[in-house]
Amino acid sequence: MRAQQSKPYKGEKMGVPTVRTMSFERTVAIGVVGLCLSSLVIGTRTRVVGRRRRMAAFSMMPRVNGGVVEVDHRRPPDAAFGVIFFNGLALPHEEWSWVREHLPENAACVGYNRPGHGLSSPLRGAGLEEQFQIVDELRTYYLDGLPVVLVGHSLGGYLAAAYAESRGDAGLSHVVMVDTTVIDDLRATVGELSDSWARQQLLLECLWAAAGLNVLRPIGTFREPFAEEIKSSLTEYQALPRTWATAYREYMAARTYPPVSRLTVPLHVVTALKGTNAVKHRASQERMVELSDRSWHHVHEDTTHIGIVAEQTHAKALAELIVPGSRA
Repeated sequence: MRAQQSKPYKGEKMGVPTVRTMSFERTVAIGVVGLCLSSLVIGTRTRVVGRRRRMAAFSMMPRVNGGVVEVDHRRPPDAAFGVIFFNGLALPHEEWSWVREHLPENAACVGYNRPGHGLSSPLRGAGLEEQFQIVDELRTYYLDGLPVVLVGHSLGGYLAAAYAESRGDAGLSHVVMVDTTVIDDLRATVGELSDSWARQQLLLECLWAAAGLNVLRPIGTFREPFAEEIKSSLTEYQALPRTWATAYREYMAARTYPPVSRLTVPLHVVTALKGTNAVKHRASQERMVELSDRSWHHVHEDTTHIGIVAEQTHAKALAELIVPGSRA
């Protein structure tokens, strides 16, 4: 009897094995799953490393309510004045690194993260007075007995001026508002496309961070202008979903804040025009100059809202305005 030969599979040539290929759809699906898993791992690792680094690098100020505030501070023995830095939306106190570097050696400095940011304890539903109480505690804890300069960027610029208005001139030297958020302008955008996009971007950044994708490629350009050593710290900070959730709540709360009406201390208003409707933005910022009888407006046409603090040349110019008595 002759041995029975097996029949080849359909589509298989005699003696040539079939090479089975994966469908395009399945290849894409596996690639997406792989990307998601790797980004989750990278995001988790970045958050863990970032928290450890922060705990090692920065101090914690205990609060009377039992919480803590993350603080980066220095006070030399011969300190002649103190500075408190107020951060912009979704930015940590590291945004002031270049500015601090250019301050004189006799400057005592305090940078802090607002509630819910970095290692600072969350404070749900915190109003302006609760924010001001934190600044009172920072002054007592780190800058007691020194004249204090208040310096704020973006939303932090408004908070610095609002605090100065609420406390009068008691122990305050002057205020520096850096491309500050104008509350009247913010209110005017409610319901408009720009307002909708701002809220959506903060929420998308929150989801992006939760998925770990923020580490690989952020949606916005929040950290791009900074130097590499600062950028790595910002990456770890912005990899936290709560950074963006807190920023969203702050943005919504800011729309209910009262505008600053009058300051009794000198004021420097710093404006960045690049990337804006220059005429409109400049006019809006010029209204802030009217808050004080002793005020100066410093316009920078060659830098952006973030670049004004992130780029070393402009940071040096800001540092010169911080020194008491400056008319730079």
